[in-house]
Amino acid sequence: MHPLPGRMGLTEKDAMERRNGQRRRSDRRAEGRMEQQMLYLLWGVGILNYTDAAQTVYLLNAKMMIEANRIMAYLLDHSPYVFWMYKTLVPSLGCVLLWRYRKKVRWLYGAVLTVFAVYLTVVIRSFLYMVLPIAPHA
Repeated sequence: MHPLPGRMGLTEKDAMERRNGQRRRSDRRAEGRMEQQMLYLLWGVGILNYTDAAQTVYLLNAKMMIEANRIMAYLLDHSPYVFWMYKTLVPSLGCVLLWRYRKKVRWLYGAVLTVFAVYLTVVIRSFLYMVLPIAPHA
């Protein structure tokens, strides 16, 4: 290793080791913005989850659709309250755990963004089922 110009005895490796222990202010700001975006996405997932649960219960009661998931259909037959609790609490718990371990997993931001996009499409689809007229099947 060659010493850095202007620094007597300080090699590139030493400089990198010193740099790894420190963070620039712009790095901390970018990390803070990403963490804030993650929080907003997780809140969005939670809100979309509750909206999806309400739309599902409405569409099932209006006989505009049937529940394709066998576990959820069983819970719905057992009790609508158990269905509602399971459909809302499990993803909410997932959001809390994702927020708790946000600094330990590097790919988490992409995963939350994907889940948000999926929930958004599900809610839009259910909304279109409620709004658009459906022709009776022959």
